[in-house]
Amino acid sequence: MLRAFLASLTVVLLAGALAAPASAQRFNPNAQRPSREFMQERQGGPGGPGGSPTFDYSAAAGIPLIDTHMHFEFGNGQRADLPGDAADAIAVMDKMNITTSFLMPPPEGHSEQVPYDLEAFAYVMTRYPGRFRLSGGAGSLGRTILTTPAGAVTDAVRQKFIARAHEIAAAGAVGFGEIGIEHFALPAMGPRHPFEEVPADHPLLLLLADQAAELGLPIDVHFDVIPEDMDLPAPLQSPPNPAHLTQNLPAFERFLAHNPKAKIVWAHVGGEPARNRSLELCRRLLQDHPNLYMSFRVQRGLPHPSYALAPDGTLKPMWRQLILQFPDRFVFGSDSFYTDDPRTRRGGDIEGVENFRRLLAQLPPDVAAKLANGNAAQIYRLGK
Repeated sequence: MLRAFLASLTVVLLAGALAAPASAQRFNPNAQRPSREFMQERQGGPGGPGGSPTFDYSAAAGIPLIDTHMHFEFGNGQRADLPGDAADAIAVMDKMNITTSFLMPPPEGHSEQVPYDLEAFAYVMTRYPGRFRLSGGAGSLGRTILTTPAGAVTDAVRQKFIARAHEIAAAGAVGFGEIGIEHFALPAMGPRHPFEEVPADHPLLLLLADQAAELGLPIDVHFDVIPEDMDLPAPLQSPPNPAHLTQNLPAFERFLAHNPKAKIVWAHVGGEPARNRSLELCRRLLQDHPNLYMSFRVQRGLPHPSYALAPDGTLKPMWRQLILQFPDRFVFGSDSFYTDDPRTRRGGDIEGVENFRRLLAQLPPDVAAKLANGNAAQIYRLGK
């Protein structure tokens, strides 16, 4: 039954690709631009949250976006309105000139969560051909990684893991994700948002890197970096997060170096909660690991150096310099959780898209186009 479903899903994916080729998705001059009225409606009035002045990003408003990292609230254990979530996402995508979004399950492995994977999104691929691409593995490969001790990885576990990776590829996925390695629970994301942790050099993560290289599918990872042993920083809370954190950076670098042909997309650069992902660290890792890429989830409100934008929306000069130094290594990943019920809304959504357009407006046009859509098309081989 699974084999038949995967075959039918592959047909749907191929039909969507033919209906909306990558070149059309990347450069669509007829796509609708976000209106100021729409922005105000979604953010609660003129100027957005807190009444801050509206940033003029008109120079970047017409650039089509590829969002490489987004979710639905569907499957969070409390509600399961897939059609409603999809309709909400399409409304935002149409208004904000997002031609394509990579839909993926969130990091999975917590016993209280209901695991699901890319097969759950067959409706979306049929209803909106060409608008979504799927990343998979969070509810299957990710769960296996998080629940299998390193010493319990037998040949049987490895073979089952490899077979599932190939199933995901056969279903038409553009990547593996969102794979959790170090994942802090955030108060703003609600009481069900889990803390998850696994060594980045876990044998199944290394095996996933080998499969990613073989299959040509990038891995989207959630990795809250801990450069050195430290107490849990504010505003993170313990529990569920541990009060003391153990460094995880050396294991992450072993993961990056394990198979240089595996493309690793490190999600949520530009505004991560632990505030350990410094510009200097990003620069060193990009220099040392040519297979490393990063997706921007851009937040404002803090002058902290790990935030790419200042509170007024200005792109910090050193972050601009980093982008210009590595113009082919960054993509957009909003981390939005779309829902038709505003009471359950989480994640970046409109404000995150607007913030990313602020960032684009402060870059040279050719570099802005790369971050908006060109790099994603190359990294994820959308034209193939």
